[in-house]
Amino acid sequence: MIDHAHLDSLIQLLGKDTINTIRLEFVDDSNEKMAQLMQAWEKRDHQELKQVSHSLKSASLNMAMQIFAKQCQLIETAATQHIEQGMQTIIDGLPAIHQASLDELEAYFL
Repeated sequence: MIDHAHLDSLIQLLGKDTINTIRLEFVDDSNEKMAQLMQAWEKRDHQELKQVSHSLKSASLNMAMQIFAKQCQLIETAATQHIEQGMQTIIDGLPAIHQASLDELEAYFL
């Protein structure tokens, strides 16, 4: 779920405490953005879907959450093109991938 080599590099660069602080802020922010994403999907607000998924993608890549970021990229691309086919499946699975990624990230810092 996460890229351990990327996290190792960040920790070497900035220190474990700093990265852990960033992680904790990311958890709160990504939970808020997940709620925004779900609301945007319910409203079929493609512009909001695009913006929120882009933000989630970028932040999750910084936190080494590659699989989650890839799903956000798929949503961003589909929202940009106003393609809803297949998006329901991605969005339905997104909360579980998000939580599993956060859990693995937390375990990395324990």
